[in-house]
Amino acid sequence: MEALGLSLPLIEPGDDLPSMILKAADQIGGLREGDVVVVSSKVVATAEGRVKELSKIRPSLRAKRIAAKSGQPPELVELILREADRILKIRRGVILTMKRGLICANAGVDQSNAPKSKAILLPRNPEKSAERLRLALISGAGARIGVVISDSVVHPLRLGTVGQAIATAGIEPVIDCRGKLDLYGKPLKITYRAVADQLASAAQLVMGEAGERVPAAVVREVEIELVERPKLSPKISPRRCLYSGVKL
Repeated sequence: MEALGLSLPLIEPGDDLPSMILKAADQIGGLREGDVVVVSSKVVATAEGRVKELSKIRPSLRAKRIAAKSGQPPELVELILREADRILKIRRGVILTMKRGLICANAGVDQSNAPKSKAILLPRNPEKSAERLRLALISGAGARIGVVISDSVVHPLRLGTVGQAIATAGIEPVIDCRGKLDLYGKPLKITYRAVADQLASAAQLVMGEAGERVPAAVVREVEIELVERPKLSPKISPRRCLYSGVKL
């Protein structure tokens, strides 16, 4: 397996992201059959115009109250409140939220790798964004590929970020391993492989987190099933989550 970073110019709202990725892929000989293209959610959202000028945001009284607790700018908190499906916890410097079935910091609203005084939101509909990108890349490359839109997350009781797939297109994001035999011939009972998340983390090793200007990567020569309609979704309900109800 190879993870090959793609260097892109700074993305601006309205940019033709598929064309820019196809051009960048010339650095690695173009896209091939079976490649999986992992793209940062920030560049997808930026190209879609999901960039907000904080000075134009009028914070509500609720946003001001929460900002006093979190220490964040009230305008940023207002955006977080608008984007979040639920507020789970408020801590100094961060608001833990639920957004489209994912637990994430600040509802995905982020000022890192954003122009000064601006914030980047998550794509409005990441699944549709991934599918549009996949179809455009297939058309341009003439090869069947998969797409993963990734974002950075943290795991409980772990320091540092890892890549997570917030949307996929053209791949089976989860593999059901139940019933397969382990080394000693015992059938697995509960194991699923989060393939899309593994691809996102592998790609993040070459994409970086800061000013690398490598917002996309091609994961190549990996055994993965390319599909039009996946059988499983990586999202599960809170009642099925292992960490649900845990108090630390």
